[in-house]
Amino acid sequence: MSKFLFFDMDGTLISPSTRHIPESAVKGIAKAMEAGHKCFICTGRSFHLAQEYMDEIAIPGIIFCNGAGVAMDGKILSTTDIPQELVYKLMEITDYLGGDYSLLTREYMFKNESSYKQSARNWGSRYTDLSTEEIFAKRGVRFMGDYRGEPVQKMDIYFTQQMIADIFFSRVPDNLQLALAGGYYAGTGNRGGEITAKGINKGTGILKVLEIYGGSTEDCYGFGDSNNDIEMMQTVKHSIAMGNGAQNIKDLCEYVTTGADEDGIYNALVHYGLIGE
Repeated sequence: MSKFLFFDMDGTLISPSTRHIPESAVKGIAKAMEAGHKCFICTGRSFHLAQEYMDEIAIPGIIFCNGAGVAMDGKILSTTDIPQELVYKLMEITDYLGGDYSLLTREYMFKNESSYKQSARNWGSRYTDLSTEEIFAKRGVRFMGDYRGEPVQKMDIYFTQQMIADIFFSRVPDNLQLALAGGYYAGTGNRGGEITAKGINKGTGILKVLEIYGGSTEDCYGFGDSNNDIEMMQTVKHSIAMGNGAQNIKDLCEYVTTGADEDGIYNALVHYGLIGE
């Protein structure tokens, strides 16, 4: 019987050490799809950025921006956007407090000045064969001055000072959803957060997929490693934490596999009988 498999990207599908998808994960997911299982990326990344690794693995379904969008075969099927007035309000407050932020839209990731510079430093050291302009073009990054009010599915916000971060994130309006220190912010502690519209998370993204395909959560498997995966784990019947994941995610999950660099996805697929050894 066909199952639904949902894979977080950073720290789960993507190795935290090499920044590539381990060959064992590529092999395992290919075997799962050959067996008739429906596979989806389930990420905090934007739609554009979620496709960065499609030359390494071809997964047709994408839940992006922590559940704010669903796409299949390169076509966006639905999005839930943050109310525009709240986007501008959060931009204003974060600028005032000296924080970094990115606006994630269907096509681009718009960054304020400090976030733009920080990304240039971080990615420049990772992609040494590319110029900053080439890196940003590849990843769909634009400077905030280019933003023209496009609908925003998610905001990423980061502060260097814990006290300011604590104050800001404790006062996020009730009509927004906050995930602390998930995905590519997992190493920042609670100084980084991801914001979507109220009630939107990876779990609601999975429910949207099941609505489209007529599936049941009883047939769902979720693979993740950090805080923005919590609702995914609470939604699926079978929750799998990576060995390199945060302890609170391991405590929440039904099964803890080996690390992403230790064939974690492949081993979990075999453990559940989704593929043969």
